Amino acid sequence: MTPLWRRILAVSFAVVPATAAPAAGQGFTFVTPDSSAGITLGGRVQTIFNTTSVDDEPATATELRRVRLEATVQLNRVVGGKIQPEFAGSRFSLKDAYVRLSLDPALEVWAGQANRPFGVITPMSSTRILPIERGVRIRGVDDAFDQHNLISELGYAERDVGIQLRGEPAGAPLGLSYAAGVFNGPARARAPEENTYQVVARVAARPAGWARVGVSYSRIDFANVVDDVAAVETSEGDAWAADVELGSGRGGLHVVGEVTTGDFDPFTDGRFFGAQGWVGYRTGRASSTITALEPFLRVSHGDPDVDDEILLDGTGGTLITPGINLWLGGLNRFAVNYEIWNPASGETVRSFKAMFQMAF
Repeated sequence: MTPLWRRILAVSFAVVPATAAPAAGQGFTFVTPDSSAGITLGGRVQTIFNTTSVDDEPATATELRRVRLEATVQLNRVVGGKIQPEFAGSRFSLKDAYVRLSLDPALEVWAGQANRPFGVITPMSSTRILPIERGVRIRGVDDAFDQHNLISELGYAERDVGIQLRGEPAGAPLGLSYAAGVFNGPARARAPEENTYQVVARVAARPAGWARVGVSYSRIDFANVVDDVAAVETSEGDAWAADVELGSGRGGLHVVGEVTTGDFDPFTDGRFFGAQGWVGYRTGRASSTITALEPFLRVSHGDPDVDDEILLDGTGGTLITPGINLWLGGLNRFAVNYEIWNPASGETVRSFKAMFQMAF
């Protein structure tokens, strides 16, 4: 064996620790011998079988909904980061890609692409959410504005490139935490030559160990392209969110609720309102194979035009989703959802979904 290969193998075995096995969906962790640096590798595969009651669509379909690998790196006490590519669908994309500077528990700097700190439902990992989808996603249904789709489609929530400050100050009253950031914003893609940006902030508290409440604010620019004169006009818009989470996914009762309101179209003074809630209960071990059963109910309502000020391409409505998760150890599960979308105008649409999830 050459000296080069001896050095490579020596380094490889020195980095692999006894803790390389995953723990309850936390990934595979490898650290250096002095524990000064490390990397955690994780991932997920979510395969979904679904139906739709829309006549012009195939009655059934199976899709790879999410296929992701992620690497969370800590290079030293201060410098770390995360990279999470997405392989599902027709093209490769990046979900998370950011540098994290941990200066103090009260101050972290995130630079790159990550979730905007708006609300509690959108930033929650897709491996942990109770329903299969956060909002309406039924084949043959377009521009359906339930609570989640409103803030996602308008760009108040979801991922973007920017710089965030986050922290959980030690000794802060009620376990106070915060996050605030400046992002490119959704108008940048529509009007790249305009000086547009987005500001998002969230403050959360834990009045009890089993309860968390939060308030979020998001300010964005809207861009309207006037085709006949090839001009772009911009206007500011904002949105607020209040959220609560009672319990957790570790067992027992789990309640998640979020209420949002804000500008749908500032050019016409159109404003939206949305509210979503999940109620679930996670049992103890059900068998040697099923580590827990988790029946739940989700209701999500959206109104994109509370004052009837604008002419909409889509419609609001109410999404009702009963379902059950069969947990198979860690974050692995088999999930069944039955979705009923009741739009404010048009016919009710139904969809059955079954998801097979492997996550580590």
